Amino acid sequence: MEQSTTLPAGEAYHIPVMFQLTIQILVGNPHGTFVDGTLGGGGHTAGILESLESGGRVFAFDADPGAIANAAKRFAAVPSGRLVVRQAYFSEACEMLSNEQVTIDGVLLDLGVSSRQLDSDQIGLSYRQTMPLDMRFRPSHNRRSAREVVNEDSAEAIASLLRQFGEEPAAWTIAQAIARQRRGAAIQTTTDLRNVIASVIPERFIIKTLSRVFQALRIAVNDELGELRVALEQYTGLLNEGGRFAVLTYHSLEDRIVKDAFRHEERDCICPPELPVCRCAKQQRLRLLTRKPAVPDATEIQQNPRARSAKLRVAERVIDPREGRGNAN
Repeated sequence: MEQSTTLPAGEAYHIPVMFQLTIQILVGNPHGTFVDGTLGGGGHTAGILESLESGGRVFAFDADPGAIANAAKRFAAVPSGRLVVRQAYFSEACEMLSNEQVTIDGVLLDLGVSSRQLDSDQIGLSYRQTMPLDMRFRPSHNRRSAREVVNEDSAEAIASLLRQFGEEPAAWTIAQAIARQRRGAAIQTTTDLRNVIASVIPERFIIKTLSRVFQALRIAVNDELGELRVALEQYTGLLNEGGRFAVLTYHSLEDRIVKDAFRHEERDCICPPELPVCRCAKQQRLRLLTRKPAVPDATEIQQNPRARSAKLRVAERVIDPREGRGNAN
C-alpha cells in the first residue's frame, strides 16, 4: 500500500490496493511507456513514475474532471513529456493512443470507485447523504443520468438493470416501488431513491440492498462493463511484446469479464474440436501471470477495509512470429 505520496488538502481518494505488488509486477521495462487507465488520486501513477528510469513515460486517463484537476496540482513538477494526463473514458483513451500510434509496455486498470467520488456532492454515488441523482463520472457527458433512468425507464427495464448489474434479488419489487413513486413526484435525489427502497425492503437488509442498487445504476449509467470489455480488447492490441496488463477488480461482474477475456486471449484456435483444420485463425495474444488472482493480506484489509473484495489479475503480451511486430514506441 502506498504510504509516501500525499494528496492536497480536502481530497480523499482511496488508498491504492496491493500497491507494491501491482507496481512491481506491472513495470517490467523501466524505460518503457505505461498507461494508468484509472488515474483517480494519482497513487498508482506516482508509483509507476517512481519506478521508471530515463525515457520512461506515463499516460494517465480518467473520466472524472476532479481527478484531472487533482493531477494538475499533484504532478505539477513532473515534465509533460514524462507524464501525459487526459480526461477520457476507456474507449476514448484507447482511441487516442491508437490514433497517435502509441504502443505501451504496461497498462493498469484499478476499477475501484474513490472515496472522493463517493463523497462528492455533485454526482450522487452514495446513498449516505443527499445529492443530485446523477452518477455520471463526467456529468457533462451526453450519457443519461441515473435520475433519467429511474424516472423514464419502464419498471421491467429497471428490474432487469438491477438484476444484471447489481445481482439484486428484490429487483422487481424495487422497480415497482420506483414506478409507483414517480407517478406522484419525480425521484430527484439519492435520498428520494433511498426512501423508495426503504419503503419495500426490511431494515435488516437495507444497507446491502442500497449498495447493490446504487452499484447497478452507476455501472449502467457509465456503461462500465462495456467500457471494460473495450479496454481489455484494445489495450491488449496496443501492448508491446512482454508488456503487462494488470487489472484490479472489486466485484464479481468485473472479475468474471477480466478472467474470461484473459483466458480467451491466452488461447490459439477456438474452433470446435471436431474440425480437422483450424478455420478461426485466432492467435494467442496474452500469457497469464496470475493463474489465480492475487488478493490483499489480512494486514492490508485491516488497514484499508475497501481492499477486502479486491482481486488482481495480470497477463503478459506475447507476439506471434507471423506478426513481425517490433518493440518501438
